[in-house]
Amino acid sequence: MPKHFRLKGPSLEAIRDKAVARHGAGARIIAAEKVSNPGIAGLFAGDRFEATVEVPDAVASTATPASVAAPASLAAGPAAGETATAVPGAAADAHPVLRRTAIAALLEEADASERLLHTPRPGVSAGPALPPVNSPAAREDTAVTPVSTAGADFAGLLAQLGSEYGQLPPAVVRSNDEPRAPKPRKAHAPLTGAGDLVLLLGLGDDALGPALEISMAAGGCDVRTGGRLTAFGHLHVADRQAATAARASAVNTGQTLLLAYGLGRPRDVAAQAALLDAIGADQVWAVVDARRKTEDTAAWLAVLAGNVAVDALAVVGSEDTLSPGTVEGLGLPVGWLDGRKVD
Repeated sequence: MPKHFRLKGPSLEAIRDKAVARHGAGARIIAAEKVSNPGIAGLFAGDRFEATVEVPDAVASTATPASVAAPASLAAGPAAGETATAVPGAAADAHPVLRRTAIAALLEEADASERLLHTPRPGVSAGPALPPVNSPAAREDTAVTPVSTAGADFAGLLAQLGSEYGQLPPAVVRSNDEPRAPKPRKAHAPLTGAGDLVLLLGLGDDALGPALEISMAAGGCDVRTGGRLTAFGHLHVADRQAATAARASAVNTGQTLLLAYGLGRPRDVAAQAALLDAIGADQVWAVVDARRKTEDTAAWLAVLAGNVAVDALAVVGSEDTLSPGTVEGLGLPVGWLDGRKVD
């Protein structure tokens, strides 16, 4: 059964020469048409011919004996510009151009067509003979052969298309040196073990309210005062010996010991902080007022950090200010907020 192939070329003579060179003297053109390409905005415009070539089966068998392996280029598929017509019993492969993006196929075809114009046709004088394909001179000539896609006109065309259809958004480039917000630390829950000593530190009497709230949430704790804070009905812990006795009492009653410690005014924090290590607390909370300036609160917390490690913050007054988020910049997790535990 004869085979049909589709060939393209600048003229019918060129197509006939190509058919004979590839498929032998028995190849003949059975149909042809002239195709006008308007190009893109006038670029790549021109005419070409497309022809259907018929190759008798006997000629094809003679040109390619069954005992000889087909060249790699033919095994991979039809040559450039050649499309095989579907033959019964043979698998139809997709055209290679369809496997590429549309714009990539267009540019490749344009470059190949223009290089073809630079190649002399048989019987036409085009200057000195071309060197062998693999020679250094041929590689040098190929490297400098201009194509339309490398010219300034093509760059202008792309710019015009971009202005008509819109530009792609610029890629976002992140620097490794860009500062990132620190991940918030998970807040601790107040300890609830029998005899555990939880120390709550605050200016003035700020520590007493959260201590009572934590006690009620836990079902009842031994709440005592310390430092510059005293309260009616609550025993006062003055030193390490008193703290040890209070812890022993909490063990006997099966309760947690909550020590609401008053630091006084901000200028008194340094003197009070020096006494905290002797208490030997199991957990330390700093009680901060959201209505105060972040800078003022951060200042006395920094003094406190030089003597004791604070585990979490207990915040008061957040419902009485228009800027309750001021405590978020203190660098410590918030575990208690206006009477409730923060999960």
